[in-house]
Amino acid sequence: MSITRRDFLKASATATAGAMVAPGAAAESIAVRDPGWRPRTGVRKPNIIVVVLDDVGFADLGCYGAEHRTPCIDGLAAGGTRFNNFHVTALCAPTRACLLTGRNAHAVGVGNIAEWGRDHPGYRGWIRQDAMTLAEILKPGGYSTIATGKWHLSSLADQNGTGPFDHWPVRRGFDHWYGFHGNAIDHWHPEMFENTSAAYPEKTEDYHLSADLVDRSIHYVGDHLAASPDRPFFLYLAFGAMHFPLHAPIDDIRRYRGRYDAGWDVIRAERFRRQLELGIVPDGTEPAPRNPDVPAWTTLSDDQRLLAARGQEVYAAFVEHTDRQLERLVDFLKREQAFDDTILMVLSDNGAAYGGPIEGRLDVRRDAYLGAAPIEEFLKDIDLFGSEASYPMYSRGWAQAGNSPLKWYKADTYEGGIRSPLVVSWPNGELPAGAINTQYHHAIDVVPTVLNMIDESMPKSFRGKSPLPVQGTSFAYTFDQPKAPTKKTVQYFETLGDRAIWADGWKAVARHTPGTFEDDTWELYHAAEDFAETNNLADEHPRRLADLKMRWLEEAERYDVLPMDDDTLSLYQQSVPAPRATYVFYPGMTRLDRLSAPDIYSYDSQFKASVSGALANGVILAAGDSSCGYEWFLKDGHVHFGYVFTRNAVYTVRSDEPVPSDTRTLGVEIRKTGESSGMLTLTADGTAVAELELPSMWPIYAANAGIRCGENRHAPVTRDYEQPFVFDGRLERVVVDVTMP
Repeated sequence: MSITRRDFLKASATATAGAMVAPGAAAESIAVRDPGWRPRTGVRKPNIIVVVLDDVGFADLGCYGAEHRTPCIDGLAAGGTRFNNFHVTALCAPTRACLLTGRNAHAVGVGNIAEWGRDHPGYRGWIRQDAMTLAEILKPGGYSTIATGKWHLSSLADQNGTGPFDHWPVRRGFDHWYGFHGNAIDHWHPEMFENTSAAYPEKTEDYHLSADLVDRSIHYVGDHLAASPDRPFFLYLAFGAMHFPLHAPIDDIRRYRGRYDAGWDVIRAERFRRQLELGIVPDGTEPAPRNPDVPAWTTLSDDQRLLAARGQEVYAAFVEHTDRQLERLVDFLKREQAFDDTILMVLSDNGAAYGGPIEGRLDVRRDAYLGAAPIEEFLKDIDLFGSEASYPMYSRGWAQAGNSPLKWYKADTYEGGIRSPLVVSWPNGELPAGAINTQYHHAIDVVPTVLNMIDESMPKSFRGKSPLPVQGTSFAYTFDQPKAPTKKTVQYFETLGDRAIWADGWKAVARHTPGTFEDDTWELYHAAEDFAETNNLADEHPRRLADLKMRWLEEAERYDVLPMDDDTLSLYQQSVPAPRATYVFYPGMTRLDRLSAPDIYSYDSQFKASVSGALANGVILAAGDSSCGYEWFLKDGHVHFGYVFTRNAVYTVRSDEPVPSDTRTLGVEIRKTGESSGMLTLTADGTAVAELELPSMWPIYAANAGIRCGENRHAPVTRDYEQPFVFDGRLERVVVDVTMP
């Protein structure tokens, strides 16, 4: 169901209409120069680093009250400035669009994540071309521009190694990019890109994506310092941590063993006490009560407490490990005497994430497809939590603790979803050390702030046209005037139908029930005095609430929010390409994304590999990973096929005899025997050599990793060989025919 302006006006009939703005109209440009900021720049502009953490709650860093060990970020805060009233959108991609453009997410086309993109100006899933990114603004002024890590600002259809590349980082102002497109990246086996080509990280025993991203960041910055030391650089470092899957080294996990046995109620209370002591939360704040979906820790069974505590141990280790990687980058800058003249910002893209079942999940994808794993299975595999043999998520109880003292989670427009830590460091900028600034600001304010701090102006022309005006308000004034009232006047929010608006210290917010936009209940909070939204004043101030609701509508029309739609599942399914009758793959080709794989779940299918010369060893075709995938390979003359339904349900077959060395065609036939079952036959030159029953199969888009042919340099599937297991005979092509009605 969607909501239009008529629907909203009907629900808001008692409100007094304000001055309306035509749908889709851009806001007036807001000047980036602010007389409240004293310029610090000399002959050379400062370097700029923006670090984005993923799904980190307001209370998840040591300098914001957490018990997690984050000495690097805490040190940046001690030497710089923290903000306790900084806001983002409630989802990752929209926040990144705001952060990189200085405009509202819907206004630039990213009102939702790419996986839920639709044909609407506010929700396409990629940044419109006339909305200059910070990289595109800085580059003409001499900055080298570098991006590492998560992008998540291109449509699913564009995420193969063959493009189109119009919405990739290197086409949006970045000279270099090393990273990934989607959201829930496997930190042990990520699908990576460099610029516009598929990249394959060298996998050492201690490989982890966060370390890889910092290694590559140091490499790019080192190249810049060697080649162009007289020019500044801009680095956008977007970690995949701490988004699920929660992946951390075992030694880090062990250091937190037993730390969370007391449960989330105790930990949340401890964090709140520290927040008050630190001054991150104002005196007089009342913490929000437990979310309705979070039970008291003491009501859980022993098994539930054991599993839930392990999830938070892994999360804490993930945070500590990420901080340690960031520290390596900071240490590098200090060694090269580049740190003092670097503006470094650290923030999160949204609040801590809702965590599913109360004991957490060991494998999110398995549970999403089959339902929650039996607790007995979870207990048996508890020591896998955080390892490459898991794809885990922690409990929602810990998510609320991560958002302390706030309520609700990521994807909600209450403060638990949209209030983010923000640390700003710049030694040469003479920022007040250890300061905590309280002014209300938002991710759209970062671009004008950076431009204000480096004394730079917005270009008047971009690609021969006037760029979309910046919509944010610089908060650079707060560094020289820490007690000044905020210069921001209004900020709207919309995420998956949840809505909110902050204006002049008041906030109206509605948590959406799917299919009932016009019936959603709005609440009203005096945000300037109610830090954790504990005192709903809707009944006491109905006129103020009505005015704010109408103000939200004005902003929604101004920035292309309407019409809204809450049918996200069907939007994702629409992103899956229509199946083809025939697919042709070539050895060593650039891997294809998971959605481009043949649909062997819905239809009968036939695989044929054309080979010549003596048969040897190697992968013929592989898709997915060890949580759900399949692979076809030769080993010691035998042909093999493995199908992973879950990590605990792996179906494999091997030909009884080695196939003749002069075989010209190897085949796989899968005949559907039920809605989610099939019978598989291996053939050599048309003769059956083995059969395998597949009692359970999954839809192809459930896999995490894409198609590889002639090798497997990506995630292991059955683990029956040593990677990359390149096919060392002559493999000409693999053809997959899908029998569609």
